[in-house]
Amino acid sequence: MVRVELTRFRIRKGKEEKAQEWMDFLNSHHEDTVATMKNEKMYVESVFKEENADGYTYFYWYSVQGENGQTVEQSDSYIDKKHIEYWDECIDETYHSVDMVLEENLIAPAVEKIIGKEG
Repeated sequence: MVRVELTRFRIRKGKEEKAQEWMDFLNSHHEDTVATMKNEKMYVESVFKEENADGYTYFYWYSVQGENGQTVEQSDSYIDKKHIEYWDECIDETYHSVDMVLEENLIAPAVEKIIGKEG
């Protein structure tokens, strides 16, 4: 069984550049970042950015994840430790994150078969 999520998080005012640095860090360490996904049973993880008319920047986290994976907080990876540092500095915890409601989920049979073997 997989969990598909899309969640909206708000970036703290004044931390927009730091949040971009965060995404640049993850992208510039792509191979090491992808390597952290196995223990998390994370199959797909994407982040989208929105610069909203309300003056805030939002990140939308999309993921497809298996059950019983390791949390990012349990990881010893330098990537995950840095990820948590950026999270703590950039994510506005006064804003209640918004979990989008999944209405339909289509996964190609070939991909579903691979995910099933991983789980």
